[in-house]
Amino acid sequence: MASLDGGAMADQTTPVHLPPHVVFPANWVHVATHRIGPFITRVIHRLPDGSLHVWSSRRHRKKRGATIHDTSSDLTRSAEHDQAAKVNQRVRTGKFHWRLWGWRLQSLSWWIGLIFIIGSICFVVGTVPVAYPGVLESLGLAPYNYALVCFIGSVWFTIGSYLLLLEALNADFDATLQLKAHELERYVEGKVPDQRTRPIRWFGFAPNRLDFWIAAVQLTGAITFNINCGMGLVEGMNWVLADILVWTPSTVASCFFVTASYLGLLEVTHRKWAWLWWDVSWWINFFSLLGSFGFLISSLVGYFGQGPVTLPQWFGNYFALMMGSWFFLFGTYLMVPELVIDDD
Repeated sequence: MASLDGGAMADQTTPVHLPPHVVFPANWVHVATHRIGPFITRVIHRLPDGSLHVWSSRRHRKKRGATIHDTSSDLTRSAEHDQAAKVNQRVRTGKFHWRLWGWRLQSLSWWIGLIFIIGSICFVVGTVPVAYPGVLESLGLAPYNYALVCFIGSVWFTIGSYLLLLEALNADFDATLQLKAHELERYVEGKVPDQRTRPIRWFGFAPNRLDFWIAAVQLTGAITFNINCGMGLVEGMNWVLADILVWTPSTVASCFFVTASYLGLLEVTHRKWAWLWWDVSWWINFFSLLGSFGFLISSLVGYFGQGPVTLPQWFGNYFALMMGSWFFLFGTYLMVPELVIDDD
């Protein structure tokens, strides 16, 4: 049985092919485990009725439950290195109930998506007029403090990033929790392991879990980006101070964002790279990666806005920052439909 302490350390009895923070019923037969380096991202079990239970890290963390494949699947007879492609093919051909929006006020994942959406909107509102000064004039709107709007957006991003860490640290332990009552009767023999009641983990360290590192790296980047946006409110800095106080934290934060986004893609694809264009979770992380690169390009070009060497700022800085903001908005919006896409 896995440790019930949130996954910070694996229980000594936890098999190495199972995630340390998840309990699987004893009568399920292990079929395959997919890893990215030392991190387990997907586990396949054969259930007592012959169907296949596919657990994955992101779905588990988002409380979406596992996917169940019927006995017609040939996954149990395929080599392990082919199983990822076969599972993806079955998910690709599955039917989804796409919804543009849904309300899940009781879901932490839903609030994370909403908070990131608000932050992304702030960045869009703060960067579009900078890249296209005539936008406000054409709409008949008065100019406003763009830097302040971006700073507010960075605060929302920091709140969302912390909740992302909270989500990872408090993931449910039991792999059957998302199964309906009639499914439990079919798939589980005997009593499902009881979960110990414990308080919410507000902080923690789980180095053997990829979802923890995604959240921790994202939060570190968001906190660092607060410095950049806060210093952007200060007027009259010379180019040396601007490079140190504005563009250096912006560059460092953008590198953290790129890293967190790529780790998110690894969690979804279960390999170094794959094009899962049918998977909304893949698009969330892909748009986040594009947005992170937009912010990174803007930060690097921003170093040369003043000083002995200068570069044109519109395309490399203002336009890249604006496009990065839009990509973040696309990705964060999809975090809400992701939660309701499986609803009947």
